Amino acid sequence: MTDEQPIKTSTSGGRDTETDNQSPDEGAVWKERYLRLLADLENTKKRLARTSAQEVEAQREALLLDILPVADGLDLALRHISQDEDNRNILQGIEMNRSLLGKFFSKYEVKELEALGQPFDPGLHESIGVVRYPGTAPNTIVRVEQKGYLLSGKLLRPAQVLIASS
Repeated sequence: MTDEQPIKTSTSGGRDTETDNQSPDEGAVWKERYLRLLADLENTKKRLARTSAQEVEAQREALLLDILPVADGLDLALRHISQDEDNRNILQGIEMNRSLLGKFFSKYEVKELEALGQPFDPGLHESIGVVRYPGTAPNTIVRVEQKGYLLSGKLLRPAQVLIASS
């Protein structure tokens, strides 16, 4: 006696007989389901990529907003430090740091708003007061208390300004 078992052979060329027994309608249903799942997967990939890019941009904006007070502090120091010989080295150090910060802003497409002498624009400026300023047209910015900044053309922080009254 031999322990040999007969080998199953298929006349369908190696295909599963269960698949062969499916009706054409059932095959179309599975194909449709596959295509829908594939489209869903592609939509999910696109949504995740878009969400990820938005999160990165939001984090970049938050970081740059956190750095703006450093620029404000350096600008304030430059305005109020005396030009005495005793302060020359300090002044040079502050100017050098402000220059480095300016290069950093350029690298990340942050630009200062030019507000002085411009007409007041509530989309770019925040009015913190109105002053009489003879010889100046009404609603013209006469003093900038805090610089405003743009990030890639989009408002990062509005300029705080004083405007001329009528």
